[in-house]
Amino acid sequence: MEIEDFGEVISTIAVAKALYDIGRRDILQTQFFDVLDYDAYYENMLGTISSVFLGFYNDYSDDDETELMIFTDDIIGQYFSLAYEYGRVHKIPHAENPFVVDAENEVQKWFDFSYSLGWKLLGYTKSKSAVPKSKLVIRTAAMDFCEYDHLAYGLIKLYQFFADKCAEVSERTEVTAA
Repeated sequence: MEIEDFGEVISTIAVAKALYDIGRRDILQTQFFDVLDYDAYYENMLGTISSVFLGFYNDYSDDDETELMIFTDDIIGQYFSLAYEYGRVHKIPHAENPFVVDAENEVQKWFDFSYSLGWKLLGYTKSKSAVPKSKLVIRTAAMDFCEYDHLAYGLIKLYQFFADKCAEVSERTEVTAA
């Protein structure tokens, strides 16, 4: 038995389930097509990539065929603010803060699937509006070697990481401060 574009159909289902598991049904309702096929796969993945985090900037350069994507969300900023507070309470330098290291390791875990993909996690710790927002920057070259489903799934897992860890960082900081 052969099913045309079976991999894309399975990837679409896996990404949809991951969104469902983290409570992001809004993305399923607004970004997913009702049809599971090869053409809808790309639209579903691109819609997911642009919607997991609240802020999304995308720039494609024809000159060098690279794509720059910037993801921002209050959950990233909240995580790094809490991590900063934890480091301050424990007198730990930013680069050695276990929560900063954990975040970088998590990004590496989900976005180390292609040699044509690079990333930078910028965790700003001040909450004033003049300070830039924390963000994830991803740059890709030759999208042929960067699968959209891997990128979408990694973004979902990273969003889940920040959401889950905010409570943990906050709790550990409060316990120590008390």
